[in-house]
Amino acid sequence: MPLSDNTTELDFIRQYCSESSFKKNLSKNTTDAYMSDLKVYLQWLRSNEYSLLDADREIINNYLAFKLDSGLSVSTIQRTITCIKSFYLFLYDNGLIKNNPSTLIENPKKRRKLPTIISESEIEKLLSAPDDKTATGLRDKCILELLYSSGLRISELLTIKINQIATDKPYLRIKGKGNKERLVPIGSVAMKLLISYIDGYRTSIKSVSHPDTLFINSNGSVISRQACWEMIQKYAKLSLINKKLSPHNLRHAFATHLLNNGADLRTVQMLLGHASLSTTQIYTHIAKDRLMKFHQKYHPRR
Repeated sequence: MPLSDNTTELDFIRQYCSESSFKKNLSKNTTDAYMSDLKVYLQWLRSNEYSLLDADREIINNYLAFKLDSGLSVSTIQRTITCIKSFYLFLYDNGLIKNNPSTLIENPKKRRKLPTIISESEIEKLLSAPDDKTATGLRDKCILELLYSSGLRISELLTIKINQIATDKPYLRIKGKGNKERLVPIGSVAMKLLISYIDGYRTSIKSVSHPDTLFINSNGSVISRQACWEMIQKYAKLSLINKKLSPHNLRHAFATHLLNNGADLRTVQMLLGHASLSTTQIYTHIAKDRLMKFHQKYHPRR
C-alpha cells in the first residue's frame, strides 16, 4: 500500500509491520509483537494528546519511563525500544518525518538471566509422568519427549505436520527463526511414541481446520502455547518437581545435558538453530559438571 496524505497513524503502523515482515524476514510472532507494541504506544500518545509524527525524543523517553514504572521487564522494554526505533527509521526513510527522534534513544542494560536448571533425574520423572495408556497422556508424552530429545522451540513443535514424521528418517526438517531450515534429530523413544500417537489418537481426531497438524486437542484445534505451558506445569507437580517449568526449559535441558555429556558448543548451536554462537554460550554457565571434570582431567594446575 503506497503512503499518502490520507494515510492514518494506524495505517503507518500496519505498513511498517508489513514491510518489516517481508524485508527482515520476521516471524509472525515477532511481527504480531511489534504491531501490539506500536498500538499500545499510539494509544499512550493519543491519551496524552501527542501525535505519532510529531513525537520528539523527550516524548519517547517519557513513554519508556511510563513502561518501566508499569513493572515491565528489561527485556520487554528493550523490545519496545527496538520496535520504536525501527518504526521511526521507517517513517524517516519514507520522508514522513524530517528528523528521527529515536536516534539517540538507548537500550537499558540487561542482566543475563540463566535458565532454570533441570537435572537428568528430574527430566526422567517428568517424561514418565503422563499415562501413555490414555489418548491425552500419549499425546502429552510425545510433546514432552520431542521438546527434550530434539530441543525444539514450542513454536516449531506446534507447527509440525504429520507427513514430516517418517520411521525411515529419524530427523525433522524444521524452519525456525528467520525461516532458516535445520535438521533436528528424533530420539528412538520419541519416534516410537509418535508412531503410536499418529496411528491411534491423532488418526481418530478429524480436524477440518488443521487436517495435517501433528498436535491438536480433542476439538481438532491446534494446541496453544498456554496449554503446553499448563500441561508441563501439571506434570512437574505430579513429579514433585518444585520448579516453574515451561516448554523452553526443556529446550534448555536439551542443550545443557548435551554439553554435560561431551557435545561441543558448535554442534549444540546447530541443533538449537542459534544464528550466533554467543547465544549458545549461555549454556556453558550451566554445564558446570562437564567443565569442572574437563579442567580437573586436563589442566596442569588442577
